[in-house]
Amino acid sequence: MGGTKRRPYGSTAKRRQTVLAALGVVKVATAEQIRQLMCPGTASAQTVRNGCLDLGRDGLVESLGSAGRTNAAGNLVTEKLWNLTGPGMEAAAAVLDRPVREMGGTARGAARSGAKHAVKVTDTITAFLQTPPEPTRPVPRKQPQTATTATTAPSSAPTGSDTAAAPAAAQEHPQGLGQISSWATEVVLPVSGTLTTPGKNSPGPTRSSPLRRPGCR
Repeated sequence: MGGTKRRPYGSTAKRRQTVLAALGVVKVATAEQIRQLMCPGTASAQTVRNGCLDLGRDGLVESLGSAGRTNAAGNLVTEKLWNLTGPGMEAAAAVLDRPVREMGGTARGAARSGAKHAVKVTDTITAFLQTPPEPTRPVPRKQPQTATTATTAPSSAPTGSDTAAAPAAAQEHPQGLGQISSWATEVVLPVSGTLTTPGKNSPGPTRSSPLRRPGCR
């Protein structure tokens, strides 16, 4: 997909919102993790990466570190980690329909250090969500098929369709739990009192720096 002066990496509005929603919850992740979490039916992480790069030009996301993983071939690969900036946190809050005060931090420190714990938390949420792949739509041909192409094409392939039916793996995708907007990795826990009426000197719902629940980032 070609880019524009405003979006040189050619990302769509939908994909940029996907990135904002994912990072608004998990705080820091690689493009491949965001793909698995939000759009596992996408063939590669490049579309997610393009969304991150375009959002980076807008000052909404940044990459301050990297993380290593073992790919399907058994090779160790290093990938950029992406996290939200302050303005990006506000944009993600709008996408998730959450108050900004409930969004938590930007995880800049975790990103710089490789975010080993954060990466595993993101993988855990992905395992729970089991986001179903979006159905693939046939790509319409811009030019009509020539007689030669038509005669050599397999008779079982429908005319004008470049995509077969959904793969068996997508059809057998297990049912997950909830949506990305149902999850949070940081919450406000007052030292005393309750969430709605925190005790004196406790961080309440109006504070922007939440305490972290044990086991969460």
